[in-house]
Amino acid sequence: MSLLIATVAGILIVVFTGLANTSVRRLAVVGCVGLLIAFFAMSFSEVTGALSRHTTHPTLMGFVPLYPPLLLILVASIAGLLATFAGGRAGGLTLIAASLATVVIALLWRSQPAAIVGQLSLNGLMEALTGLALGGLLTASGWGRSRLRWPLLAAGVAVAVGSFLLLNSSLGHRYLPNAEGYYRLFTPTSESTARSIMDTYNDSLEDLNRRRRSAGLSLLEPLESLDDLDKQRLPRTAAADTIDEHGKVISRGFRIVQPADGGYGTPLVFFFAGLMLGGGLMLAWRPQLRSASDLVSGGVIAATVSILTPAFAATDFSFQRLAEGWPFLLDFLDRSWPPNGNALKEVASEMLITIEIALIGTFLAAIFAIPLSFLAARNLTQNNSFMRAVFGLTRGFFNIDRGIDTLILALVFVAAVGLGPFAGVLAMAIHSIADLGKLYSESIENVDRGPIEALESVGASGTNVVRWAILPQVAPLFVAWTLYRFEINFRVSIVLGLVGAGGIGFFIQENMGTGSYNDMVVAIIAIVIVVNTIDFASSYLRARLV
Repeated sequence: MSLLIATVAGILIVVFTGLANTSVRRLAVVGCVGLLIAFFAMSFSEVTGALSRHTTHPTLMGFVPLYPPLLLILVASIAGLLATFAGGRAGGLTLIAASLATVVIALLWRSQPAAIVGQLSLNGLMEALTGLALGGLLTASGWGRSRLRWPLLAAGVAVAVGSFLLLNSSLGHRYLPNAEGYYRLFTPTSESTARSIMDTYNDSLEDLNRRRRSAGLSLLEPLESLDDLDKQRLPRTAAADTIDEHGKVISRGFRIVQPADGGYGTPLVFFFAGLMLGGGLMLAWRPQLRSASDLVSGGVIAATVSILTPAFAATDFSFQRLAEGWPFLLDFLDRSWPPNGNALKEVASEMLITIEIALIGTFLAAIFAIPLSFLAARNLTQNNSFMRAVFGLTRGFFNIDRGIDTLILALVFVAAVGLGPFAGVLAMAIHSIADLGKLYSESIENVDRGPIEALESVGASGTNVVRWAILPQVAPLFVAWTLYRFEINFRVSIVLGLVGAGGIGFFIQENMGTGSYNDMVVAIIAIVIVVNTIDFASSYLRARLV
């Protein structure tokens, strides 16, 4: 049912888009490109072994040796993409045929019975793709500049080759062991091999049941046919990899393919097929619903969907789980209300500490960020090689500092100086130096050059140029950015309290741990009030300054 809903949803999106006289060819491109990506990069069916860690969800490409008709889905996606640019009713009819073929073949695959399969690792594939991606990003970064195009192309090729050689070496496999042979194809096994695996399992069943009986578990029945194999009952001896004395995998163990058990890519394949089908129907009816930018925009949308979908799957995002947890949320709210007014005095004290953490952290950061921002401003440091080196070091420090989250710094300083607000102040100040320094330096880079050139023409020193030409322009911006950072730091200081850095966050953590929810809700109400007060006050002051 869910697959039917995904297909119909794709069709309806295209139909309603077409009725609004918007390009439907763009959505057809999304379907074709998305299906092409899904064929190689999105999980479709489940593969299991003897242990839970053996469970994987390979792509359609991984099952082609086992079920060759799946290759027609790749052909259909390419044919559909070509048809979108052929245009006319013939192109629409081709899209319809390609989408229907995709749906039929995908459904036929899902109707296949479970099977014991072998594994064929494609060694070097992921290493090569990683190298190509790194080299491609480096090349693309300067492709719009003719002066940098060919040097960056050469550097990109060198990076791609070097990355592949490094990742595919023993050193790369030592630090990234899962990358070696990550992409696998699943091959059919003979009936005699499957029977041998089941016989091995049955021969060891008596000993296995003896251990299960002693552990109070239910006993297992002998395997009579392949249908008796479920997700956890493939014999360990058959599922285990063969490894040599150096720890290198010589051959992969057997697995059970469960075609009907889909991965996150399964509904997406049917959704993309629905987009293709809807696009074909609309283009066959109204071929003029197209735009010159369909290929680029459609490709970007397809890539975005293809990135977001596995991200949702990796985070276990589920409305069903939210619905199942709704009674707990209602119970939590019931136990939190009414607020305990007796906690107001302690909440006010802890809230004051939180504000002070943010205030001191922001002040210290601004003190250090102001001089560093002049060293990180490109327009002030390009006159000689020494200052350019200083510029690179300062910007590098900002990037490194911004890459270390405040929460991580707080954990480090809590370990170094103990629990309390001092650790929070240190963490916030160090992280905010980089954020404020970057904002300050960008403000300096955008100043009006007129006053600077006027002072330089009369022989003014560098300090006088900064004092009379730059500071008057950037001072209001500096204050505005500092106020804005103080808003952020106040919110961050609440989180820092959860790791022992003091303030209202620590109060919330303590009361959550003891179940004093009606005390905790007083703190939450106070946070909402203070956050809004600071936000409105800061916005008012920034509007007056800038």
